[in-house]
Amino acid sequence: MKLSNINDENLSDDDINAIVYSNVFDNGNYSKYCLVFGNSMLLKERVVTVVRAYKSKRFEKIIFMGGVNGVSNQDNSNIAEAIKMKELAIKLGVKEEDILLDTTSNNTFENVDNALELLKNELSTIRNITIITSEFHLKRCYAILKKKLPWIEVTLIPAKYAFTDNNNWFLSDNSWNSGRSLATYEAHLLVKYAKEEKIEDLEVNLVKSKIN
Repeated sequence: MKLSNINDENLSDDDINAIVYSNVFDNGNYSKYCLVFGNSMLLKERVVTVVRAYKSKRFEKIIFMGGVNGVSNQDNSNIAEAIKMKELAIKLGVKEEDILLDTTSNNTFENVDNALELLKNELSTIRNITIITSEFHLKRCYAILKKKLPWIEVTLIPAKYAFTDNNNWFLSDNSWNSGRSLATYEAHLLVKYAKEEKIEDLEVNLVKSKIN
């Protein structure tokens, strides 16, 4: 069924897993550009993942995204997430000339809009883009990008954390910023945004009782 047809009240673990993590996998394809989504609390793992893929020649150019006013900026840092990621990436071996920055976006929709603005002169020729973020966040990023550029092939590379991934998010309680709370929140957001037609209305395999 489509995301927009899901009744997201009282979601089970299987429901959440299907909504957030189903069909999220790395197809192994090459792209010229990789979009890296910011999160002040999860930057290191995302940068380590992008550097590993960059050194494996999975893409040529990296767009780091993120400003200073996102909800994850719990310590009120005045340094943009994109700048923090760039500095760490360079230390880990990425060439500065291969990095582009969006330092003003503060949510996922703005991340995508600003990245596409940076690529506006090439969009008509781009056929594939890679995105890197936490595994629980990948489907939302994918759905936003496909809504805006339906012809684009998107390669998904998850940054693993050992508490928010598809094989462990359910092991935690529902306390703030736990794997369970993040995955549950993400499931509700995906359904909400699909109903509001803000993202691509993706197919999800759920039990029929969850259909509106």
